[in-house]
Parts: sequence; structure tokens; C-alpha cells
Amino acid sequence: MTFFRVASLFISALAASSTLAVFGWASVATPASAQAASAKVTAGAGPAADLADYDPTKSQATKVTPRADAMRGLLWEVKPKNGGNTLYLFGTIHVGKPSFYPLPVPVQNALMQSSKIVVEADVTDQSGGAEIAKLVDYPKGETIDKHISPALLARLKTQLEKRKIPFANVASMRPVMLGGMLPIVEYVALGYDMASGLDLALIHQAKREKKPLLQLESATAQIKLLTNMSASLQEAFLDNTLSTIERGQSADQVTGIVNAWQLGDAKLMMDLAHEATRDQRETERLNQILLWGRHPAMMQNIEGYLASGEVHFVAVGSLHLVGERGLVSLLKEKGYKVRQL
Repeated sequence: MTFFRVASLFISALAASSTLAVFGWASVATPASAQAASAKVTAGAGPAADLADYDPTKSQATKVTPRADAMRGLLWEVKPKNGGNTLYLFGTIHVGKPSFYPLPVPVQNALMQSSKIVVEADVTDQSGGAEIAKLVDYPKGETIDKHISPALLARLKTQLEKRKIPFANVASMRPVMLGGMLPIVEYVALGYDMASGLDLALIHQAKREKKPLLQLESATAQIKLLTNMSASLQEAFLDNTLSTIERGQSADQVTGIVNAWQLGDAKLMMDLAHEATRDQRETERLNQILLWGRHPAMMQNIEGYLASGEVHFVAVGSLHLVGERGLVSLLKEKGYKVRQL
């Protein structure tokens, strides 16, 4: 898993449960901008829009807003082999900057033409917060120092100290949760935040326009995917995150992925992901569990949308779309007509 993907999955899931506060991060000495982003995400949070509320006559999307640059994003049009219903497949970045908006014109047009918006997980739905809060920590009385090697524990404490995060505040968290939290701290330092993430923008747009909002997965399911991993895999997950930070590679990885997304360059994004994981532990197993292994269920949903007779705009993390095992390739293999816009 790349450093970017580690945090992306974590962000998508944690935001549904009072965001970072559930994991003890909001209560530690983190940058003010991080806490501000957390507050913005939870403000106005609620369940996904009820399908019965959809009224296309109330949609506010009546025109597109041009951009002054050539930002493209990752967007594909998908159709059955013999024509018929259209589906739009959009690659997201779960954190962002205000400069991402307005979205590229093709994306705005696709949203206008879609009757339903589908996201990877509705990060504003806090209905699973209580369950998630029980998943992210060890049972009462247990701490991470009893579950990871002394050498890894020492490295973790070093990075926490550098970021003024008291170990006591996060000692009960599982390794995979800490492996997801630390990249978010890095993103905040680079000027990214959750409040500007593409998923959140699409969720708010769906609710603003009273369009049905669907989700491919749930935040609870995503957290379970992480915490159900074996102890050895969770340790590898944390080890990989720490290695990336220690080598000073996090900024380059994030900048590279974001640039590839802005250019709409799927090959560059895949190449960067491969390069980032070249020396990491358990890459194949982690990718199978946290990336490729989720694709069959996603494909089943996507094919259902294509057969529904309604135009769906499906937004999913960008690294799910690219490469030989990505959703774009899987759709092509099944005979769908897929073209990048």
C-alpha cells in the first residue's frame, strides 16, 4: 500500500465516527488546521439523502463553472457493449485543497447528467460511530506496546514526539489505526485537509441538490477490514508508514499522486504507486486485502447501476481505478465500453 492509499482508506472510514476525536487525535497537540478540518467535516453531518427526497426540479446544478487551468481529474464514461445506460466513474482523493474547486468541467457535466451520486463511503454518516469506536482500540487495559516489537515501538514513539502527540493519548490504538493517523498529520502539514476532500464535496453536492446518495461500502465495514487484519499484517502496515516518514518520502509521494490526478494521468499514478511500495513489507497481501479484494463487490454494484436504466455518478478512490487489476480494466475485460473523458 502506498503512503497515500494508507491514509485515504483511513480517512474515508474515520470521518464517519466524529472524525479524529474518536481516535484520540483531536484531544492531542495537533496543528490547529487539523482540528479545524475535523470540525468542518462533522458540521452538518447526517445520514445519506433519502431516495424519496429526490426532486430534480430543485437541483442547483444548472450550469458549469469554468476553470482557468487545465486540471482534468480522473473520469471515465462506461456503457454496455451494445449501448444503453451510461455510468460515470470518477477517481477521488480523500483529502484536498480549495484549489481543487470548481471541479473540472467534464466532471461538472457528468454530475449534471447523473440522477444518483455514489461514493465509496458516506463520511458524514455517523450512525456507526459507536461501533467504530469499539473497533479501533484494544480491549480495556491493553496497549500497543504489548502487541508490537520493541524496535517498532521505539520508532513510533520517536515520530509521535516529533509531532507533539503524547504516547499515552494513543497507546490503546491498534497498529493499523496509528498507521493511518500519522499520514493524516503529514497531509495537514502539507496544506491538505479533509474538509476539501473530493468525497465530501460530492456528498454535500448530492444533499444540496436533493439527489439520492448511495455508498459502495460503509465506514464501519472499512474499519472492520482494517482491524480484522492479522497482528503481523497490522505491524507491517504501521512499519511501512513509519518507514515512509523516516525517509522523508511522504511529501513527494503525496505531491506526485495529486499531480497525476490533476493531469488525469492514470499510468503515472500507477507508476508512482508501484515505486512507493517497492521496498515495503507485505505489499502484495496488503493490496489484496485493502485494495483489489474489494473490487468484486464494487463491480457487482457498478454492474447493477449500469442495468438500472438510470445514470449514476460513481466516485471511488483513484487507486481503485488504475492498473491491470483496477476497476477500469475489469470493466473493459467484461466487454463494457469505457473511455476516459
